Amino acid sequence: MATVDKLGHSGLGVFSGIVIDDFLTELLGRQGYKRYDEMWRNSPIVGGMLSALSRSVMSTVEWGWGSNLGDDDPRIEFLNRAEDNIKPSWKTHLGEAIEPTLVFGFTPFAIWLESKNGEIVWKKFLMMGQDTVYRWLFDADGEITGLVQQAIGYPIETIPIERIILYRTTVYRNNPEGRSVLRNSWTPYYFGKNMMQIEGIGVERDIAGTPKVKLPPNADTTAGSDDMNRAEQVVRNIRNDEQAGVVEPDGWEISLLSSSGARLFDTDKIITRYDSRMLMSVGAQFLLLGQNGSGSLALSRDQTDFFVMFANSIAEMIAENFTEYAVKPLLRLNGYATEGIQRTHTPAGDIDLEKFGAFLSSVGNKITWRKQDEVWLRQMSQLPDVTEEELEAAQGETVIPPTTPLPQTPPSVQQMQTDFYRSLTAFNAAMKKTETK
Repeated sequence: MATVDKLGHSGLGVFSGIVIDDFLTELLGRQGYKRYDEMWRNSPIVGGMLSALSRSVMSTVEWGWGSNLGDDDPRIEFLNRAEDNIKPSWKTHLGEAIEPTLVFGFTPFAIWLESKNGEIVWKKFLMMGQDTVYRWLFDADGEITGLVQQAIGYPIETIPIERIILYRTTVYRNNPEGRSVLRNSWTPYYFGKNMMQIEGIGVERDIAGTPKVKLPPNADTTAGSDDMNRAEQVVRNIRNDEQAGVVEPDGWEISLLSSSGARLFDTDKIITRYDSRMLMSVGAQFLLLGQNGSGSLALSRDQTDFFVMFANSIAEMIAENFTEYAVKPLLRLNGYATEGIQRTHTPAGDIDLEKFGAFLSSVGNKITWRKQDEVWLRQMSQLPDVTEEELEAAQGETVIPPTTPLPQTPPSVQQMQTDFYRSLTAFNAAMKKTETK
Protein backbone atom coordinates (compact mmCIF):
# COMPACT_ATOMS: atom_id res chain seq x y z
CA MET A 1 0.00 0.00 0.00
CA ALA A 2 1.37 3.38 -1.03
CA THR A 3 2.32 5.85 1.67
CA VAL A 4 1.05 9.40 1.19
CA ASP A 5 3.15 12.24 2.48
CA LYS A 6 0.55 14.87 3.40
CA LEU A 7 1.51 18.51 3.73
CA GLY A 8 -0.55 21.70 4.13
CA HIS A 9 -4.19 22.54 4.83
CA SER A 10 -6.92 24.34 2.92
CA GLY A 11 -7.31 26.93 5.68
CA LEU A 12 -11.10 26.76 5.69
CA GLY A 13 -12.42 28.34 8.88
CA VAL A 14 -14.39 25.66 10.75
CA PHE A 15 -15.33 25.66 14.43
CA SER A 16 -17.03 22.52 15.73
CA GLY A 17 -18.34 21.79 12.24
CA ILE A 18 -19.66 25.33 11.70
CA VAL A 19 -18.11 27.09 8.70
CA ILE A 20 -16.72 30.58 9.36
CA ASP A 21 -15.46 31.81 6.00
CA ASP A 22 -16.66 35.41 5.60
CA PHE A 23 -15.31 38.56 7.26
CA LEU A 24 -18.84 40.01 7.48
CA THR A 25 -20.45 38.44 10.54
CA GLU A 26 -23.94 39.33 9.29
CA LEU A 27 -23.40 36.97 6.33
CA LEU A 28 -22.29 33.98 8.41
CA GLY A 29 -24.47 30.97 9.22
CA ARG A 30 -28.14 31.53 9.86
CA GLN A 31 -27.70 35.32 9.90
CA GLY A 32 -26.43 35.11 6.34
CA TYR A 33 -29.30 32.80 5.43
CA LYS A 34 -31.84 35.41 6.60
CA ARG A 35 -30.20 38.21 4.62
CA TYR A 36 -29.85 36.23 1.40
CA ASP A 37 -33.44 35.04 1.82
CA GLU A 38 -34.55 38.66 2.22
CA MET A 39 -32.75 39.63 -0.99
CA TRP A 40 -34.30 36.70 -2.86
CA ARG A 41 -37.87 37.38 -1.68
CA ASN A 42 -37.93 41.20 -1.56
CA SER A 43 -35.77 42.52 -4.39
CA PRO A 44 -37.35 42.56 -7.87
CA ILE A 45 -33.86 42.90 -9.34
CA VAL A 46 -32.57 39.79 -7.55
CA GLY A 47 -35.77 37.87 -8.24
CA GLY A 48 -35.75 38.69 -11.95
CA MET A 49 -32.04 37.92 -12.24
CA LEU A 50 -32.36 34.50 -10.57
CA SER A 51 -35.51 33.66 -12.51
CA ALA A 52 -33.77 34.47 -15.80
CA LEU A 53 -30.82 32.25 -14.87
CA SER A 54 -32.90 29.28 -13.74
CA ARG A 55 -35.29 29.44 -16.68
CA SER A 56 -32.44 29.65 -19.18
CA VAL A 57 -31.19 26.33 -17.79
CA MET A 58 -34.60 24.71 -17.24
CA SER A 59 -36.09 25.53 -20.65
CA THR A 60 -33.16 25.20 -23.06
CA VAL A 61 -30.90 22.47 -21.65
CA GLU A 62 -31.38 18.78 -22.47
CA TRP A 63 -29.86 16.25 -20.09
CA GLY A 64 -28.35 12.86 -20.79
CA TRP A 65 -25.48 10.51 -19.96
CA GLY A 66 -21.99 10.30 -21.38
CA SER A 67 -19.58 7.38 -21.23
CA ASN A 68 -16.09 6.78 -22.56
CA LEU A 69 -17.35 3.36 -23.64
CA GLY A 70 -19.96 4.85 -25.97
CA ASP A 71 -23.74 4.70 -26.05
CA ASP A 72 -23.75 0.90 -25.64
CA ASP A 73 -22.40 1.17 -22.09
CA PRO A 74 -24.84 -0.88 -19.92
CA ARG A 75 -24.43 1.69 -17.15
CA ILE A 76 -26.33 4.24 -19.27
CA GLU A 77 -29.34 1.96 -19.55
CA PHE A 78 -29.21 1.34 -15.79
CA LEU A 79 -29.02 5.07 -15.01
CA ASN A 80 -31.97 5.74 -17.32
CA ARG A 81 -34.01 3.21 -15.33
CA ALA A 82 -32.91 4.84 -12.08
CA GLU A 83 -33.82 8.31 -13.37
CA ASP A 84 -37.24 7.18 -14.58
CA ASN A 85 -37.97 5.93 -11.06
CA ILE A 86 -37.43 9.35 -9.42
CA LYS A 87 -40.60 10.89 -7.99
CA PRO A 88 -41.05 13.75 -8.64
CA SER A 89 -39.23 14.05 -11.94
CA TRP A 90 -35.68 15.14 -12.73
CA LYS A 91 -36.98 18.48 -14.05
CA THR A 92 -38.81 19.13 -10.79
CA HIS A 93 -35.60 18.31 -8.94
CA LEU A 94 -33.75 20.89 -11.03
CA GLY A 95 -36.36 23.50 -10.16
CA GLU A 96 -35.73 22.85 -6.47
CA ALA A 97 -31.95 22.91 -6.85
CA ILE A 98 -30.95 25.81 -9.09
CA GLU A 99 -32.27 29.01 -7.48
CA PRO A 100 -31.64 28.03 -3.82
CA THR A 101 -28.09 26.95 -4.70
CA LEU A 102 -27.42 30.29 -6.36
CA VAL A 103 -28.96 32.22 -3.46
CA PHE A 104 -27.30 30.44 -0.55
CA GLY A 105 -24.25 28.94 -2.27
CA PHE A 106 -25.26 25.34 -1.57
CA THR A 107 -28.26 23.02 -1.42
CA PRO A 108 -28.13 19.55 0.15
CA PHE A 109 -30.55 16.81 -0.92
CA ALA A 110 -31.09 13.57 0.99
CA ILE A 111 -31.04 10.57 -1.36
CA TRP A 112 -33.87 8.10 -0.85
CA LEU A 113 -33.26 4.66 -2.35
CA GLU A 114 -35.41 1.61 -3.04
CA SER A 115 -34.87 -1.93 -4.28
CA LYS A 116 -36.65 -2.65 -7.54
CA ASN A 117 -36.30 -5.69 -9.82
CA GLY A 118 -33.08 -6.70 -8.12
CA GLU A 119 -31.50 -3.24 -8.46
CA ILE A 120 -31.01 -0.35 -6.03
CA VAL A 121 -32.38 2.78 -7.69
CA TRP A 122 -33.23 6.35 -6.73
CA LYS A 123 -36.66 6.92 -5.23
CA LYS A 124 -36.61 10.59 -4.23
CA PHE A 125 -34.27 13.53 -3.72
CA LEU A 126 -35.45 15.38 -0.61
CA MET A 127 -34.29 18.98 -0.31
CA MET A 128 -32.94 19.89 3.13
CA GLY A 129 -33.25 23.58 4.00
CA GLN A 130 -29.95 25.40 4.36
CA ASP A 131 -31.06 26.78 7.72
CA THR A 132 -31.55 23.22 9.03
CA VAL A 133 -27.87 22.30 8.62
CA TYR A 134 -26.57 22.41 12.19
CA ARG A 135 -22.96 21.50 11.41
CA TRP A 136 -20.75 19.67 8.91
CA LEU A 137 -18.66 16.56 9.44
CA PHE A 138 -15.08 16.33 8.17
CA ASP A 139 -12.41 13.63 8.31
CA ALA A 140 -8.78 14.12 9.30
CA ASP A 141 -7.90 15.17 5.72
CA GLY A 142 -10.58 17.86 5.60
CA GLU A 143 -12.90 15.87 3.29
CA ILE A 144 -16.65 16.22 3.85
CA THR A 145 -18.10 13.08 5.43
CA GLY A 146 -21.66 14.24 6.16
CA LEU A 147 -23.81 16.73 8.01
CA VAL A 148 -25.90 17.01 11.16
CA GLN A 149 -29.42 18.29 10.53
CA GLN A 150 -31.53 20.05 13.13
CA ALA A 151 -34.99 20.94 11.85
CA ILE A 152 -37.79 22.35 14.02
CA GLY A 153 -40.10 19.58 15.15
CA TYR A 154 -37.72 16.75 14.19
CA PRO A 155 -34.93 14.96 16.07
CA ILE A 156 -31.30 15.77 15.29
CA GLU A 157 -30.11 13.46 12.52
CA THR A 158 -26.65 12.61 11.18
CA ILE A 159 -26.57 11.95 7.43
CA PRO A 160 -23.45 10.54 5.71
CA ILE A 161 -22.19 12.16 2.52
CA GLU A 162 -22.91 8.94 0.58
CA ARG A 163 -26.61 9.71 1.03
CA ILE A 164 -26.40 13.40 0.10
CA ILE A 165 -26.34 15.31 -3.18
CA LEU A 166 -24.41 18.48 -2.35
CA TYR A 167 -24.87 21.17 -4.98
CA ARG A 168 -22.49 24.08 -4.39
CA THR A 169 -21.43 26.99 -6.56
CA THR A 170 -17.71 26.67 -5.80
CA VAL A 171 -15.32 24.22 -4.18
CA TYR A 172 -12.99 26.96 -2.92
CA ARG A 173 -11.16 25.61 0.15
CA ASN A 174 -13.56 22.64 -0.05
CA ASN A 175 -16.19 24.77 1.64
CA PRO A 176 -19.38 22.65 1.77
CA GLU A 177 -21.46 25.84 1.76
CA GLY A 178 -20.01 27.17 -1.49
CA ARG A 179 -20.46 30.88 -2.09
CA SER A 180 -23.70 32.72 -2.81
CA VAL A 181 -23.88 34.47 -6.19
CA LEU A 182 -25.50 37.30 -4.21
CA ARG A 183 -22.40 37.81 -2.06
CA ASN A 184 -21.06 40.61 -4.26
CA SER A 185 -24.56 42.10 -4.47
CA TRP A 186 -24.93 42.56 -0.72
CA THR A 187 -23.34 46.02 -0.51
CA PRO A 188 -25.32 47.60 -3.41
CA TYR A 189 -28.49 45.86 -2.16
CA TYR A 190 -28.01 47.24 1.36
CA PHE A 191 -27.38 50.83 0.23
CA GLY A 192 -30.01 50.65 -2.50
CA LYS A 193 -32.66 49.48 -0.01
CA ASN A 194 -31.77 52.30 2.40
CA MET A 195 -31.81 54.83 -0.44
CA MET A 196 -35.32 53.71 -1.45
CA GLN A 197 -36.49 54.20 2.14
CA ILE A 198 -34.97 57.68 2.21
CA GLU A 199 -36.57 58.42 -1.16
CA GLY A 200 -39.98 57.31 0.13
CA ILE A 201 -39.68 59.52 3.20
CA GLY A 202 -38.54 62.42 1.01
CA VAL A 203 -41.51 62.04 -1.34
CA GLU A 204 -43.91 61.97 1.59
CA ARG A 205 -42.35 65.11 3.04
CA ASP A 206 -42.46 66.83 -0.34
CA ILE A 207 -46.16 66.11 -0.65
CA ALA A 208 -47.14 66.97 2.93
CA GLY A 209 -44.47 69.58 3.61
CA THR A 210 -42.24 69.72 6.65
CA PRO A 211 -44.35 70.54 9.74
CA LYS A 212 -43.38 73.51 11.89
CA VAL A 213 -44.80 74.31 15.36
CA LYS A 214 -44.41 77.66 17.16
CA LEU A 215 -45.26 77.48 20.86
CA PRO A 216 -46.84 80.41 22.74
CA PRO A 217 -44.63 82.56 25.02
CA ASN A 218 -45.92 80.92 28.20
CA ALA A 219 -45.26 77.34 27.01
CA ASP A 220 -42.84 75.08 28.85
CA THR A 221 -40.05 74.38 26.37
CA THR A 222 -37.88 72.23 28.60
CA ALA A 223 -37.12 68.75 27.27
CA GLY A 224 -39.71 66.20 28.36
CA SER A 225 -42.34 68.77 29.34
CA ASP A 226 -46.00 68.28 28.37
CA ASP A 227 -45.91 71.15 25.87
CA MET A 228 -42.77 69.85 24.14
CA ASN A 229 -44.12 66.29 24.04
CA ARG A 230 -47.39 67.50 22.47
CA ALA A 231 -45.52 69.56 19.88
CA GLU A 232 -43.25 66.65 18.94
CA GLN A 233 -46.28 64.38 18.61
CA VAL A 234 -47.97 66.84 16.24
CA VAL A 235 -44.81 67.04 14.10
CA ARG A 236 -44.47 63.28 13.90
CA ASN A 237 -48.12 62.49 13.17
CA ILE A 238 -48.85 64.94 10.35
CA ARG A 239 -49.63 62.93 7.20
CA ASN A 240 -51.23 63.98 3.93
CA ASP A 241 -53.94 61.28 3.70
CA GLU A 242 -57.73 60.96 3.95
CA GLN A 243 -57.59 61.66 7.70
CA ALA A 244 -55.24 64.64 7.45
CA GLY A 245 -55.93 67.54 9.80
CA VAL A 246 -54.56 69.42 12.80
CA VAL A 247 -56.29 70.79 15.91
CA GLU A 248 -54.39 73.98 16.75
CA PRO A 249 -54.36 74.79 20.48
CA ASP A 250 -54.88 78.37 21.60
CA GLY A 251 -51.73 80.43 21.10
CA TRP A 252 -49.99 77.77 18.98
CA GLU A 253 -48.95 78.31 15.36
CA ILE A 254 -48.70 75.22 13.13
CA SER A 255 -47.50 75.54 9.54
CA LEU A 256 -45.92 73.45 6.77
CA LEU A 257 -42.62 74.39 5.20
CA SER A 258 -42.82 73.91 1.44
CA SER A 259 -40.11 72.08 -0.48
CA SER A 260 -37.64 74.08 -2.52
CA GLY A 261 -38.12 71.57 -5.37
CA ALA A 262 -34.40 71.20 -6.01
CA ARG A 263 -32.25 68.32 -4.82
CA LEU A 264 -28.48 68.02 -4.67
CA PHE A 265 -28.62 64.28 -5.46
CA ASP A 266 -30.81 62.38 -7.93
CA THR A 267 -31.96 59.36 -5.90
CA ASP A 268 -33.30 57.62 -9.01
CA LYS A 269 -29.84 57.56 -10.60
CA ILE A 270 -28.27 56.35 -7.36
CA ILE A 271 -30.76 53.48 -7.02
CA THR A 272 -30.34 52.56 -10.70
CA ARG A 273 -26.57 52.46 -10.22
CA TYR A 274 -26.94 50.06 -7.28
CA ASP A 275 -29.36 47.88 -9.29
CA SER A 276 -26.90 47.77 -12.18
CA ARG A 277 -24.05 46.69 -9.91
CA MET A 278 -26.18 43.89 -8.49
CA LEU A 279 -26.86 42.60 -12.00
CA MET A 280 -23.21 42.94 -12.98
CA SER A 281 -22.27 40.31 -10.37
CA VAL A 282 -23.89 37.61 -12.54
CA GLY A 283 -23.53 39.21 -15.97
CA ALA A 284 -27.23 40.13 -16.18
CA GLN A 285 -26.88 43.90 -16.61
CA PHE A 286 -28.51 43.60 -20.04
CA LEU A 287 -31.86 43.36 -18.17
CA LEU A 288 -31.65 47.13 -17.59
CA LEU A 289 -30.88 48.01 -21.22
CA GLY A 290 -33.53 50.27 -22.73
CA GLN A 291 -35.05 51.31 -19.39
CA ASN A 292 -33.16 54.60 -19.41
CA GLY A 293 -33.40 55.13 -23.17
CA SER A 294 -29.90 53.86 -23.90
CA GLY A 295 -28.30 50.62 -25.02
CA SER A 296 -27.70 49.27 -28.51
CA LEU A 297 -28.76 45.92 -29.98
CA ALA A 298 -25.12 44.88 -30.42
CA LEU A 299 -24.39 45.67 -26.78
CA SER A 300 -27.44 43.65 -25.72
CA ARG A 301 -26.23 40.65 -27.72
CA ASP A 302 -22.73 40.85 -26.25
CA GLN A 303 -24.03 41.03 -22.70
CA THR A 304 -26.60 38.29 -23.35
CA ASP A 305 -23.80 36.03 -24.60
CA PHE A 306 -21.97 36.57 -21.31
CA PHE A 307 -25.16 35.75 -19.41
CA VAL A 308 -25.55 32.52 -21.40
CA MET A 309 -21.98 31.59 -20.45
CA PHE A 310 -22.99 32.02 -16.80
CA ALA A 311 -26.06 29.83 -17.37
CA ASN A 312 -23.86 27.15 -18.96
CA SER A 313 -21.58 27.22 -15.92
CA ILE A 314 -24.65 26.57 -13.75
CA ALA A 315 -25.60 23.56 -15.88
CA GLU A 316 -22.02 22.30 -15.61
CA MET A 317 -22.11 22.72 -11.83
CA ILE A 318 -25.32 20.68 -11.65
CA ALA A 319 -23.86 17.94 -13.87
CA GLU A 320 -20.56 17.69 -11.97
CA ASN A 321 -22.12 17.63 -8.50
CA PHE A 322 -24.82 15.15 -9.50
CA THR A 323 -22.20 12.84 -11.01
CA GLU A 324 -20.01 13.03 -7.93
CA TYR A 325 -22.62 12.74 -5.19
CA ALA A 326 -25.48 10.76 -6.79
CA VAL A 327 -24.25 8.77 -9.79
CA LYS A 328 -21.00 7.30 -8.47
CA PRO A 329 -22.42 6.07 -5.11
CA LEU A 330 -25.37 4.45 -6.90
CA LEU A 331 -23.09 2.69 -9.37
CA ARG A 332 -20.95 1.36 -6.52
CA LEU A 333 -24.03 0.04 -4.71
CA ASN A 334 -24.98 -1.92 -7.82
CA GLY A 335 -21.49 -3.27 -8.51
CA TYR A 336 -20.65 -1.05 -11.49
CA ALA A 337 -17.39 0.79 -12.12
CA THR A 338 -17.59 4.57 -11.60
CA GLU A 339 -14.90 5.85 -13.98
CA GLY A 340 -15.67 7.33 -17.37
CA ILE A 341 -19.37 8.13 -16.97
CA GLN A 342 -21.04 11.43 -16.18
CA ARG A 343 -24.20 13.52 -16.41
CA THR A 344 -24.17 15.53 -19.64
CA HIS A 345 -26.10 18.51 -20.93
CA THR A 346 -26.60 20.48 -24.11
CA PRO A 347 -25.63 24.17 -24.15
CA ALA A 348 -27.97 26.68 -22.54
CA GLY A 349 -29.54 29.44 -24.60
CA ASP A 350 -30.57 29.62 -28.21
CA ILE A 351 -28.12 28.88 -31.00
CA ASP A 352 -27.32 31.67 -33.44
CA LEU A 353 -27.86 29.62 -36.61
CA GLU A 354 -26.21 32.26 -38.78
CA LYS A 355 -22.95 32.10 -36.79
CA PHE A 356 -23.27 28.32 -36.45
CA GLY A 357 -23.63 27.93 -40.21
CA ALA A 358 -20.62 30.16 -40.86
CA PHE A 359 -18.58 28.06 -38.44
CA LEU A 360 -19.54 24.80 -40.16
CA SER A 361 -18.72 26.28 -43.56
CA SER A 362 -15.21 27.17 -42.41
CA VAL A 363 -14.36 23.85 -40.73
CA GLY A 364 -16.63 21.35 -42.48
CA ASN A 365 -14.01 20.09 -44.91
CA LYS A 366 -11.47 19.60 -42.10
CA ILE A 367 -13.62 17.25 -40.00
CA THR A 368 -14.10 13.50 -40.35
CA TRP A 369 -17.86 13.28 -40.00
CA ARG A 370 -19.53 10.43 -38.11
CA LYS A 371 -23.16 9.44 -37.61
CA GLN A 372 -23.28 10.86 -34.10
CA ASP A 373 -22.03 14.16 -35.53
CA GLU A 374 -25.17 14.49 -37.63
CA VAL A 375 -27.31 13.59 -34.62
CA TRP A 376 -25.56 16.39 -32.70
CA LEU A 377 -25.91 18.82 -35.63
CA ARG A 378 -29.63 18.17 -35.78
CA GLN A 379 -29.96 18.81 -32.07
CA MET A 380 -27.98 22.03 -32.24
CA SER A 381 -29.98 23.23 -35.26
CA GLN A 382 -33.30 22.24 -33.66
CA LEU A 383 -34.08 19.91 -36.56
CA PRO A 384 -36.19 16.75 -36.11
CA ASP A 385 -34.38 14.14 -34.01
CA VAL A 386 -32.94 11.09 -35.74
CA THR A 387 -31.06 8.09 -34.36
CA GLU A 388 -27.80 6.65 -35.65
CA GLU A 389 -29.69 3.50 -36.69
CA GLU A 390 -32.09 5.56 -38.81
CA LEU A 391 -29.14 7.32 -40.44
CA GLU A 392 -27.45 4.01 -41.16
CA ALA A 393 -30.62 2.65 -42.75
CA ALA A 394 -30.97 5.75 -44.92
CA GLN A 395 -27.30 5.91 -45.86
CA GLY A 396 -27.65 3.54 -48.80
CA GLU A 397 -30.30 5.66 -50.42
CA THR A 398 -29.01 7.58 -53.43
CA VAL A 399 -30.00 11.22 -53.53
CA ILE A 400 -29.92 12.62 -57.06
CA PRO A 401 -30.18 16.37 -57.45
CA PRO A 402 -32.88 17.39 -59.92
CA THR A 403 -31.57 18.26 -63.40
CA THR A 404 -34.77 19.75 -64.79
CA PRO A 405 -36.83 22.55 -63.33
CA LEU A 406 -39.87 21.49 -61.33
CA PRO A 407 -43.21 22.68 -62.75
CA GLN A 408 -44.11 26.20 -61.69
CA THR A 409 -41.04 26.43 -59.42
CA PRO A 410 -39.35 29.83 -59.24
CA PRO A 411 -35.66 29.71 -60.25
CA SER A 412 -34.47 30.85 -56.80
CA VAL A 413 -36.28 28.00 -55.03
CA GLN A 414 -35.04 25.52 -57.64
CA GLN A 415 -31.45 26.64 -57.05
CA MET A 416 -31.86 26.27 -53.30
CA GLN A 417 -33.21 22.74 -53.74
CA THR A 418 -30.39 21.81 -56.07
CA ASP A 419 -27.74 23.12 -53.65
CA PHE A 420 -29.36 21.24 -50.78
CA TYR A 421 -29.38 17.88 -52.59
CA ARG A 422 -25.79 18.34 -53.73
CA SER A 423 -24.67 19.07 -50.17
CA LEU A 424 -26.58 16.05 -48.85
CA THR A 425 -25.07 13.78 -51.50
CA ALA A 426 -21.58 15.05 -50.64
CA PHE A 427 -22.22 14.45 -46.95
CA ASN A 428 -23.35 10.85 -47.55
CA ALA A 429 -20.29 10.24 -49.71
CA ALA A 430 -18.05 11.56 -46.94
CA MET A 431 -19.78 9.26 -44.45
CA LYS A 432 -19.19 6.20 -46.65
CA LYS A 433 -15.56 7.20 -47.19
CA THR A 434 -15.07 7.48 -43.40
CA GLU A 435 -16.52 4.01 -42.77
CA THR A 436 -14.24 2.37 -45.33
CA LYS A 437 -11.13 3.69 -43.59
